[in-house]
Parts: sequence; structure tokens; C-alpha cells
Amino acid sequence: MKDERDVDDEILIDIEGKLVGLAGLGTLFDEFTHRDLSDIAAVKAELLERVGGRNYIPPGRHELYGEAIFRELTRHLERDKGGEGKKRTAMTWRGIPRKTIQWYPTVDEDACDGCKKCVTFCAFGVFTYSGSQKSVSVTDPFACVVGCSLCASICGAKAISFPPLSYLDDLPRARG
Repeated sequence: MKDERDVDDEILIDIEGKLVGLAGLGTLFDEFTHRDLSDIAAVKAELLERVGGRNYIPPGRHELYGEAIFRELTRHLERDKGGEGKKRTAMTWRGIPRKTIQWYPTVDEDACDGCKKCVTFCAFGVFTYSGSQKSVSVTDPFACVVGCSLCASICGAKAISFPPLSYLDDLPRARG
């Protein structure tokens, strides 16, 4: 059974198109901040061993989990570099310039409980956590993937909202 610390330190990762919550990843990833990652096989083995001590990894899936956890570790470390190497979304969508598409999350700061799940989950750096305010805000809205709203579904406080999907259906396609 997970205790409260595990829930607060759980990160959702994509494994074969399914989101899997793994406890303890946030703290574990922080421990790798200044480590040498050049021996990828050794790093994956250590990650799997340590993650497997707190989480269930199905038999025969260790290699797949190792790849996914290592991929998430590198994303985490890239985000911690202050945005260097941050993944970006496309500059256009359906041929429309991204900066003209008003698709991005809105955070109700009164409802936000500061859990940081959205910050950890979003690989595109849309959110930033403010320790002084103990809440999350949208700091790079146009980095959000058009049509994605998965962060809203992982927000336990239901503090994240998006425009209705019909907004995207109503956008004209660019003529090319």
C-alpha cells in the first residue's frame, strides 16, 4: 500500500501509450541531477532496481520500463536546466501559426493545491511551480500541444481547465 509520501512523489510516465504512476521517481530523479549518465545500461539497471523496490513492474517488462524511466529521467534533467533542451511543440497546427491558437491550460490558483503533478507530467514545460505561492501557473502556454489536455485529467484538485474541443473544430484550416 502506498503511503502519503509516495502519492506526493509519484510521476506518471508513458509506457506503450498508457500512463503508469510510479512512486518515488521525483526524489530519485533529483538524486541523479549531478550524476554521470554516460553508462546508460548501468543507469537503467539502477533505476529499475530502485523503482522496483517501491513499485510493481510486471514480469517480462523490465526492459520496457527501464527505457521509459530513463527517458523520463532525461526529460526531468532537461527541464531542470532552466529550459535548455526543453522540447517544443510544432510552430503550426493544421498549417495555422501556433501563436494564434488559443489552446492552453488555465489554472485556478484558488483551487490549486500545489501538488506539482502537472509540472512533473508535462514534458513541454508549460507549467511552473511557485514555492512562495504554493501553486502552479502557466508560464509557457504556447508550448502546450494543441488538443492535449491530459494534465487536467491528472489534477486531483481539478484546478486545470481547457477550452472545449469544439474550439479546435471551428478553426479554419490554412490554405496552402
